[in-house]
Amino acid sequence: MKFVKLSQSEFEEIRKLYEGVMSQACYGLFFREGMILGEEIAKIALQEPEKYFEICGNLLRARGWVDNIVFEESTAVAEGSIEATQGDSITCHRLRGIVRKIYEAQTHRRLHCEEIECASKGDKHCVFKVEPIGVE
Repeated sequence: MKFVKLSQSEFEEIRKLYEGVMSQACYGLFFREGMILGEEIAKIALQEPEKYFEICGNLLRARGWVDNIVFEESTAVAEGSIEATQGDSITCHRLRGIVRKIYEAQTHRRLHCEEIECASKGDKHCVFKVEPIGVE
């Protein structure tokens, strides 16, 4: 086995590179994991379409994902997200995937879901904006 020497500044730059790549890869993985979880929640809730969002919220609370969540026409507002941790960026990637799948199952359309506020960044709630893909 061979070893190479790196300066401290080279090591720091390489570490930042790897951390950036890994965190971006993890965000996508967590989001897709959330979509799988959201699909199961939606499947259960669709058994009673008139109470769909109420059942989704109850399941998310019962499973420990949030303390509370309110589904509105194009936004979901969550309190107490299990994924929220203090930092400088949004962190609720699984919950974003869950929310997207819940709305997609209800609307029968492919949607885009973005976390526009996050408790991790100091916002009061985690807020997810949901909109159709390809519509201006």
